[in-house]
Order: sequence, then structure tokens, then C-alpha cells
Amino acid sequence: MKKSLLTLGAILATLGITAFSYLNLSQTEIAQQVTCQHNPDLVYKIASRFHATVTKQDLDKASSVLDIIPIDAYSWWQVSFQSITVAILKEDKEITATGDDKELNVSQIKLLNSSNYSDNFYIKGRGKDNDPVTGRIEDYAYYFTIVPEKEAEYANGYNSLITYLREKSKDQTSVITEDNLRAAQIRFTVTKEGKVANPILDSTSGYPAVDALLLELISNLPGKWNPAENAEGEKVAQELVFFFGIEGC
Repeated sequence: MKKSLLTLGAILATLGITAFSYLNLSQTEIAQQVTCQHNPDLVYKIASRFHATVTKQDLDKASSVLDIIPIDAYSWWQVSFQSITVAILKEDKEITATGDDKELNVSQIKLLNSSNYSDNFYIKGRGKDNDPVTGRIEDYAYYFTIVPEKEAEYANGYNSLITYLREKSKDQTSVITEDNLRAAQIRFTVTKEGKVANPILDSTSGYPAVDALLLELISNLPGKWNPAENAEGEKVAQELVFFFGIEGC
């Protein structure tokens, strides 16, 4: 009887420890979620509109989509395409040209050659994986921004630029919560003279006061920019995008 009572006591103790640990874990997770919601890890970034970029010089040399698609997008090399569409994005419209396979046809090459620095475009294909077992018809897409051969640079360094924007906006952004924050984008141009021009709010953060402040900060950035250059070393304007938001908790 005594042995049974000891065994029962051990079981209850174990259950008690398990329940206590579970309770603590749950409270920790809740605390992390609350912290994330009220103090999100804000991202400040300045780059081209799309992560994938291609220089104008390389684009003009392309005779196949494989000359444009990044080498690490290996699936494009394994697919037999039925159709491929190239489209230049112009504000609220798309200018397209369609071909039958990976080789660019005359219309596609002409369209790509008509593009300029800071233009955005996509390549979309529909095809089948060559693997006889897994092969199936799928859609593939890649979005690009055309960049100068030498891109514009903030003279004092990228990190100092981001630090400046973060420090100057920290009071206003301290009230931001994850639930109400949206991905904000401010588009601007670095001119041939190395000045910031035409800042435009493309998408709101959900906080009008923060939008206004960030737009003002971008418009009046201190310091100088080293302007972009083309393949001949001539200075050219380049459009950049300031991204503000969160990457997740």
C-alpha cells in the first residue's frame, strides 16, 4: 500500500512539473507574440524595385531567357516551355511579347532593347519539367529591374544612410504595432548630378504621420550621392525604392 502511494505521488509530481513547464512555455510564447505585435522589428531598406536585377548592357546582349534568368534558378534549365512572355511594366500597363520557347524571338528582343534604366519587367513561362516521373505543366515567373552598369551610391555609405533614417524616425515609429503596419514604399530618383528628386509615396505604412516623416527625410537627405554610370562611364539617373516595414516575427 505504501509503495502504491509513493508511486502515485511520483506520478502526480511529474504531472505537476509537466503542467508547470507547459504553462511557463505558453506564457513565454504569448509574451513573445505581444512583444512582436507592439515592438515589431522594423526593416529599412533602399534598393531597386525588384530583388533580381540585370544591367542594360547584359539585357541588350541576351538571345535567350537563360541569358537573363539568374543561374541559381536552376528549374528554368530543366523545363521544356510551351510559351514564354516578356513584359515591360509601365505604370498601370504592361507591354508584352510572347514566344514559343527559351530562345527570344525578334519581337521579344525588340521589346527588351526598347527598355531603359530603372524600367521593370517580367519573364513568365508555362512548361513541363523534363523529369518523366515528376514532370507536370507549371507556370514560372521572374521579375527584374534594369540597373545601370555602375549603380548610384550614397557617398557616406549605405549603413550610415539607413542609420540616419532609423534614428530620425524612431520617435514616430515607436507607436507602430505589427497588426496595423503595412509595407511602405517611397520611390525616388538619384539624378545625374547626384541629387534626390521626385520622391513619391507608392504605398502607405498605415500610419500617415510616419509616411509624411519618411517622405520628408528621403526628400532632404544630407550628404551626397555618387550618381550611376552606364557602360561608357556616362552619368545616368537611377530610380530607387525605400522599403519600410517588417519581415515577420
